[in-house]
Amino acid sequence: MPSPMKKYWVHFLLSIVIVILALLAYLQSGWDLVLDGILAGIQILWRELPLLAAAFLTAGFLQALVKKEFITRWLGTESGIKGILLACLGGGLIPGGPYAYYPIASALLKSGAGLGVLIAFVSAKNLWSVSRLPFEIAILGTTITIRRYMITFLIPPLLGIFTEKIFGSRIKNIRENIEA
Repeated sequence: MPSPMKKYWVHFLLSIVIVILALLAYLQSGWDLVLDGILAGIQILWRELPLLAAAFLTAGFLQALVKKEFITRWLGTESGIKGILLACLGGGLIPGGPYAYYPIASALLKSGAGLGVLIAFVSAKNLWSVSRLPFEIAILGTTITIRRYMITFLIPPLLGIFTEKIFGSRIKNIRENIEA
């Protein structure tokens, strides 16, 4: 069983960052600025809470409804290029930001998806996001948008393939560390 420090190191690190930021705010303008920071954080949490709840509930239902055998067959380590391409397609089509897709990636991980599949899913979400396409065309224009998609088109599948080849054998260890 891992030590609490090993298990919660991210929480510890974020706590240190919060204390440092609060100290900087206090040194800059006193308790008023510290309170402003706390209130701003609470407002962001309150605004994003519905999206967070929806994302975590979606991930939970996916994990409960989709059988592990199905995920393993279609998205597991043995799924090969088929699983990586499916993950790229899913990543490119899924709407929402990191609050939405990271819980889904976590559910896929816990349900048996391969490491290359997860990397392909997350990188496709960031590079191929169809939901971002109208904004990108409106702001940057059609030419730049098409060129960006053409330049980045092969990156998610290649990342998935290379990750699976190089690190795929470590997926069991990764799952054990996450569930610990």
